[in-house]
Amino acid sequence: MTTAWPGDSATVVRWVRSTLRRAAQDTGEVALTGVEDIDVSADLSGYDLEHLTLDATGTKLRLGRNAPTAPPAVDMADPEEPEIIARDSGILKNFRFTARPMRIERSPLNVDLQAYDVPILWLTAAEPANPGAPESAHAIAPGDDLDGLRGSFHASIATKDLVPLIESVAGPILREGGIHLGRLRLEIVRDGADGIRATAYAGVRWKLLIASARAEARIEVTKDAVITIRSLALGSRNLFVKFALLFARRHVRAIVGRKVDLNETLAEDGTTVRLHDLRVGTGEQLSVEGRFG
Repeated sequence: MTTAWPGDSATVVRWVRSTLRRAAQDTGEVALTGVEDIDVSADLSGYDLEHLTLDATGTKLRLGRNAPTAPPAVDMADPEEPEIIARDSGILKNFRFTARPMRIERSPLNVDLQAYDVPILWLTAAEPANPGAPESAHAIAPGDDLDGLRGSFHASIATKDLVPLIESVAGPILREGGIHLGRLRLEIVRDGADGIRATAYAGVRWKLLIASARAEARIEVTKDAVITIRSLALGSRNLFVKFALLFARRHVRAIVGRKVDLNETLAEDGTTVRLHDLRVGTGEQLSVEGRFG
């Protein structure tokens, strides 16, 4: 027997917290910790949410797979989704997600996202999707007509704090060629009206040889959310290290010139939401901001 949904403001807050806990327990490519410390508030009026606010300051994201807490059950069949027995429409008038900061690996990231007039559906299933979580009999889903949705986002990170992220991505690739990454320094500056240029200087070790290496990437980011890697170069003044870096060229060739149209990706997912006025700031802080609607 399911409870009334959405009920009251406290019921919505309990559902959000339960959903966050289940998401943190799932195995996957990203591990999320600190969800118990997320501050959640809501103000429900009938089927409309006057506001839903999440402050995720202090949470941590780790790249890589979570360790499963128990051996997976052997069941090759896809689980059936519980039957939806009630569907009610509403509006989320003001949604805000902030983190000042949250951490990705060891890097603090500030995030501020706001959305207005989001059509939502209050879904009730015949039984919980997760038998151990009664709240999973309920769900909040986006409505069908998102034409009135609008909002903005801003994210920023200190340029020096990008170093741990780069090490986690570039380190394994370099180790394929027997190169071990040492101390890393990063510079990110403007490169024309729509571009940025990122230059990394690093100490590297190849076999018994210690030397320096340099990588430079030129990236174009347009206001209509098209991202293109214009060039990517790896080099070293040391001929032996320069030779060792040749193996990485296959990775470079695979991404140089590739365009990523974020709005096109959204359209493929079946949504009418579009990104506008995408801007990237450089210097001591790397920031990304824009609007959507």
